[in-house]
Amino acid sequence: MQSAFVSNALILKHLITAALLVTSATLSPAHAQSSTSGSEQPTPTEPTPQPQPDDPAALIEVISTPEPVVLPTPGRPKDPLDHVVQVGETLYTLAARSGFAASELAKRSRLTNPYLLLAGQLVRLPEPLPANIRIHRVGAGDTLIGLAARYGVSPQHIRRANKLACSTCLAFGQLIRITNANTASDLPAPFQHVDVWPPTPKQGQVIVVRVSASHPLQRIVGELAGRPLRFAHKDGEYIALSGVPALQEPGVYPVTIQAAPQDGQASVVQGRVQIAAGSFGYERLNISPKLVPLLDPQINQDEREAIEAVISHFSDTQWWQGPLNWPIKSKLLSRFGARRDFNGGTLYTFHSGIDLTARVGTPVHSAADGRVAALLDLAIRGKTVVLDHGRGVFTLYCHLSKFAVEEDQLVTAGQVIGHSGNTGRSLGPHLHFELAVGGVQVDPLVWLERTLP
Repeated sequence: MQSAFVSNALILKHLITAALLVTSATLSPAHAQSSTSGSEQPTPTEPTPQPQPDDPAALIEVISTPEPVVLPTPGRPKDPLDHVVQVGETLYTLAARSGFAASELAKRSRLTNPYLLLAGQLVRLPEPLPANIRIHRVGAGDTLIGLAARYGVSPQHIRRANKLACSTCLAFGQLIRITNANTASDLPAPFQHVDVWPPTPKQGQVIVVRVSASHPLQRIVGELAGRPLRFAHKDGEYIALSGVPALQEPGVYPVTIQAAPQDGQASVVQGRVQIAAGSFGYERLNISPKLVPLLDPQINQDEREAIEAVISHFSDTQWWQGPLNWPIKSKLLSRFGARRDFNGGTLYTFHSGIDLTARVGTPVHSAADGRVAALLDLAIRGKTVVLDHGRGVFTLYCHLSKFAVEEDQLVTAGQVIGHSGNTGRSLGPHLHFELAVGGVQVDPLVWLERTLP
């Protein structure tokens, strides 16, 4: 009778625990682990099993923070009459190019303030199309190179005119704008084209700024939302990567780019970019008394400054190729950007990376080719390897038990750089993985499937 009572009590306890896990959206990796293990506590008469190093049960089995609802990024306009505003363009330059009055453009695009255009904003151009633009409907077998040869322009010119994300991004029936490559730009020389993508970047995303110039440039610099734009020359363009902080206040921010040709005077273009709010989870974390001193805001600030001193460097060399590799192939515990409440409001912060399951001693692999920029022993992140992949792109591997590389060492994608652990402000063995672009931590999940430009 007593055995049946204990069995029924355990079943009821399991059901309550499962219901709590389903309804809660705020469990941290370690907190979730604690809750899970607590629901499976054996009766006092049974010996408590001790996990062994090779025992699969020793792996952290937790529930990830809920996947946020991600609003789709606006796609490239398919209608050739829809024009995406670029940096440096005004309603009057668009009107002059289309042959219609600025008031007509403002009316057709329902612009409440025709004097304030945002980069990425959609403006409806009236028909007919300018004489320098032809429309081609993609047919079976059409390729970017084939279209370029047919119309006497470069493949890059077609990609830029149609905002194509890649050289193979052609779909059957798609309308392609073919513009005269020799058409003069509305921008001051040496600028030919300035593109900001995505049109409305969100918190935690990477902004790509592309500049095409009529002449080789001696110098090109810029600033977006108060952060420097550092350009690298690649595939005939000047490309800068910038990260949007997870805590960036949504709003409209200025972008300024200055370029100087090798044998001419510098010119400046200016514009505005709207930054939107991201969609992140929320976690309430309760840490043990021995870790409470690490909730000191000054300790957190000092560590942020130490990290920024490393990830703010810029190198023209690009080491990475293709998408980033997973440093450990395991379960995702916590996502980037989650707002975190430590010990009932003692500290409010956000998750600067992603957490992956890993018991102590698991080999951690480099996400891409690069150089070991720093080996740090930090209060919050514990033992940390920082890799520089060039052009302002860095990856960080935190809470390690030991390092397997040395500073300034060149590493290849997939190379073991350390072993996972439980160092720093960690509530259980796992790997904390970060991606920083332009000195800002961004969501790495997108770039584990897609190549950084």
